[in-house]
Amino acid sequence: MKHFIRYLLFAFTFCSCNSIPNKKNSSYPGISTEVLDTIRSVPVKYDTKPVLFETAFVSGTTEKVNRSILSLYGITIGNIKIVSGRIIACDPLHIDEYGIPFTQVFPKGEFPVQLSIARLDLDERIVFARINFSEEPVAKWEFALLEGQTQIPLGGKKMHGYSVDAGVGIFIDEEAGKALDFEKVSDTDRAVFTEMDKHLHINWRYCMYNFGNYNLAAFTTGIGDGSYATYIGFDANGKPCRLLTDFDLFDWKKK
Repeated sequence: MKHFIRYLLFAFTFCSCNSIPNKKNSSYPGISTEVLDTIRSVPVKYDTKPVLFETAFVSGTTEKVNRSILSLYGITIGNIKIVSGRIIACDPLHIDEYGIPFTQVFPKGEFPVQLSIARLDLDERIVFARINFSEEPVAKWEFALLEGQTQIPLGGKKMHGYSVDAGVGIFIDEEAGKALDFEKVSDTDRAVFTEMDKHLHINWRYCMYNFGNYNLAAFTTGIGDGSYATYIGFDANGKPCRLLTDFDLFDWKKK
């Protein structure tokens, strides 16, 4: 029922926004005309469930919701700097309180941050956000855990995740989080949010926000506020190759 309600909200938002012009119309103020870095991946057979965690980033993927067919594609928005190997995913407005890193230690370096976008006519929404640590296929998905949490089965009624009040989520390294001036993310008029406005698209936006030797990735969360789970994809050797947040637009648990 929750996913059906979210779908209705998705469809209603589009129907109520028919004054929004085609995003190719560069005269419409505020809508970015930037050329997106679309992921040019070749479709392959994905065996590890949920397969949508991977196929949603492949251009040409479609997903049926009720009687509508949504098309999906993936983009790369830039590279995130992972210094400590400890990563935080949270609502930026609450990073001072809830900016707690996952227990998993991830590879260090610079890695692409990628978004999966779902399109219904003119309306578009971010379905998933991920850090892609390698091109190795995912052999297993698990919840990304905070200290004190234990693994639970994927697809059940229970979940681990973070709450969103600003309609925005972020990925940031723990060391970067300690160096971040919280005033830059303390409200929607601050630096991170104004930087996102430079990459404004129809009903979604993003940015790679740089500060000092660090950066963070910020992106809108599907339809908006809610509680969203983050998952780790492990390769066949048990190494983390993906970190993905699901913004709960599709009910993949039934597949």
